[in-house]
Amino acid sequence: MNAADLSAAGVDAGEADTTDREAAPAPPAFTGERYIPGTAGAIEFEHVHRYLLAADICGGKRVLDIACGEGYGSARLATVAAHVIGVDIAEDTVRSAQARYAGPNLEFLVGDCASIPVADDAVDVVVSFETIEHHDQHEAMLREIRRVLRPQGVLLISSPDRHNYSERPGTVNPFHVRELYEREFKALLAAHFAHTQYYGQRVCLGSLIFPQTASALLQTHTRTKDGITTAQGLSAPIFWLALASDGPLPALRAGLFEQPIEEAELVCLLRHDLQNAQILLEQRADHLQQAAALLQQKEAHLATAAELLKDKDAHLAAANERLARISALTDKLGRIPGMRPLLRRLLGLGA
Repeated sequence: MNAADLSAAGVDAGEADTTDREAAPAPPAFTGERYIPGTAGAIEFEHVHRYLLAADICGGKRVLDIACGEGYGSARLATVAAHVIGVDIAEDTVRSAQARYAGPNLEFLVGDCASIPVADDAVDVVVSFETIEHHDQHEAMLREIRRVLRPQGVLLISSPDRHNYSERPGTVNPFHVRELYEREFKALLAAHFAHTQYYGQRVCLGSLIFPQTASALLQTHTRTKDGITTAQGLSAPIFWLALASDGPLPALRAGLFEQPIEEAELVCLLRHDLQNAQILLEQRADHLQQAAALLQQKEAHLATAAELLKDKDAHLAAANERLARISALTDKLGRIPGMRPLLRRLLGLGA
């Protein structure tokens, strides 16, 4: 695993094997759903934060990362776990992960979450993020997870809340097959595990005031058009995360994953819009200068045409004056006896 890949995955280069190897292939293209390291915005907060949280309970454990995707999360877990198995259904994605991240304690396999290619009772922790909403074989998936987990093993799983993720904003994610309501998600886990604990997750931009003690409780204060509402825990979570086990649940610390405000997605978009506006203003200034130059040229052409018209009028007046003199002279000559027939012959008018 090279240093650039580790950094993109949120892993310090000193935490994992950085032995030189052949250049890894490019990661899969970003589709808007599967997170690729280096992609900024809400998707980074949602995906990376879960793996940072999961690492707290994977120290020295054998871990299965089901639907591991590009592999950055499995690589993060491998810095603390005894062994990590990343499984994904997409063969090209697994090949890319093998080339980019695989190491002495990290392997990647092709497999289905309803038919996991791992032996019974093989792992201490199963991590499953961005998985359950992409298929409808939920019972089969939970049975397989129970099969590969050791008796006191722990599952950490995420699921988008259908009401808050899709119905309230009125959006449809074309990559999702079946999203669960909160009650459905909790009922599914309760049917397979004796103990469960739930955590809400959503991306927010604001101020967090939180006591620096392990026993502190969290309240969410939200400003609305009607005032400020207060809720216990995180209000209206977009995702649910759950710990589940037949044995005692490990302590999982709450956390905040943040970035400098100047790197926030909205700020970057505004900066991009300002840059585009500046370019448009510069282009407009250039167009105005070109228009002014064309107007000057038009005015010069009009001035030239006016001078030519004056010259034409002067020439016409001179010609009319000469014609009048010739006409007057002809009249005088025509009064001389015998001159008129001579003038007609000279002018070619006949006799």
